Amino acid sequence: MKGNEQSGISRKDFVKQFSLGLGALGTGVFFPNMLSANFVEGTTLNPKKVLVIGAGLSGLAAAWELKNSGHQVTLIEARSRPGGRVSTIREPFADGLYAEEGAAAYSSSYTHALKFINEFGLEKIPLAFPDTAITYHLNGNIINVKPGETVNWPYNLTAEEQELGPMGLVQKYILNTLPNEIGMPHMWDKAPLIHLDQISLEEYLKKQGASEGAVKLIKNTQWFAEVPGSTSGLSMAVSDSGLFMGGTPFILKGGNDSLPRELAKSMKDNINYNTVVSKIYDDGNKVIVSARQDGRIKDFTADKVVATFPLKVLENIDFKPSLSPEKKKAIKDIPVINLTRTYVQVDSPFWMENNVSGMAFTDLPVGNITPIVNSNGISDKPAILESIVAGPSAPRLESQDKEKTITRMKSEMKKLYPDIGEHFMKGHVKGWSTDPYALGGPSWPAPGDVTSHLRNLQEPHGNIHFAGEHTSILRSTMEGALRSGVRAAKEIHENV
Repeated sequence: MKGNEQSGISRKDFVKQFSLGLGALGTGVFFPNMLSANFVEGTTLNPKKVLVIGAGLSGLAAAWELKNSGHQVTLIEARSRPGGRVSTIREPFADGLYAEEGAAAYSSSYTHALKFINEFGLEKIPLAFPDTAITYHLNGNIINVKPGETVNWPYNLTAEEQELGPMGLVQKYILNTLPNEIGMPHMWDKAPLIHLDQISLEEYLKKQGASEGAVKLIKNTQWFAEVPGSTSGLSMAVSDSGLFMGGTPFILKGGNDSLPRELAKSMKDNINYNTVVSKIYDDGNKVIVSARQDGRIKDFTADKVVATFPLKVLENIDFKPSLSPEKKKAIKDIPVINLTRTYVQVDSPFWMENNVSGMAFTDLPVGNITPIVNSNGISDKPAILESIVAGPSAPRLESQDKEKTITRMKSEMKKLYPDIGEHFMKGHVKGWSTDPYALGGPSWPAPGDVTSHLRNLQEPHGNIHFAGEHTSILRSTMEGALRSGVRAAKEIHENV
């Protein structure tokens, strides 16, 4: 969610908002912050020449830690910018408008992110609750829910479930039932957390007594429940409930890419952009990385390599010697969740005239909708309605012409905002499965995947170390990416 700056929310107000079904929120109420930071310590007496592949958050964190510890670091990045899937777009929007193509929010529980955010003095903007109605399109019904209003949710729910609403259901069936260890990600491979990997989010909800209708309501209103039957209960518990919802969510003023841009700026002399890696050869003494840079093949040589390719890109890299069968299987088997984001710019936030927030949760092909307004909240300036479609339908959207996607999403939005055609200016589409340097959204382990594959994803391959959110129990988060980069840096620094 996005909104104007606010100082925080009291427990009383939080519980009140829970009953409104506003979607996932960082709370800082139910879970203590047990996510301790663990960075590289000391300056090396035996500096290594390290090549970091990828200038996303994981690569930037690894490079930062290694450089500050005395190692000789070079970063190579396929794109012309840093950040990877942390991507803030400012074009083609009107002046003052920007939107996030990738990672949507940080949390005050993100210890590693906070270290870097504070290091660069970046301004945090807490996410605010809308003070006008949120729109729901569920099971053929359109409902505008005002703050404090009780509504009839259009599913077969128990009387208690009806009273609770979407976030009340999350509180009852998830937050109140998970073990305290969800705030201790290092405990992921021990009881009681490890047992959660054997069941899906949907199975977990039903074990706690959730009705079929409650599962559907949670699915259509919560970002982490898009594919409840294919989501590891462990990943949901640690990454979504214990981490993100264990703190207050916020965005960075000027865009979430402010963090990777500042990290990259501090290492600008160490970064090579527009450099696409194809082969990595480790002869036991040094590593040779072959890449295409400005249309020509260029080889980079290093003592150690940190590889931060996204999962589906990693499948296409030629490693010699070949990766272990266990690592290959892990790379192939771990799913990613595909995301298509469509941005419809309008000449003004016209929905305000009807006393609705512009935010919508739906079971329509348009997915969920977030309003993005001028940072000063000026009502007569252009604004954006952003559609987020996640899961199996996203790649199908991306396979068609972008103008067709914009037209279709605008048509779906018209069911919620009948006047949108009169205000439409332009559109933009970001499909992550068609992005050649991502080939999909973040990792999304299914039941059993964490137990079977996480250790193999983390394991070094000779002089090649691996990082990325998919190598962290904190999957699909910026914090997970940062921590994975620090972990890879520590492996190199402490074993030189």
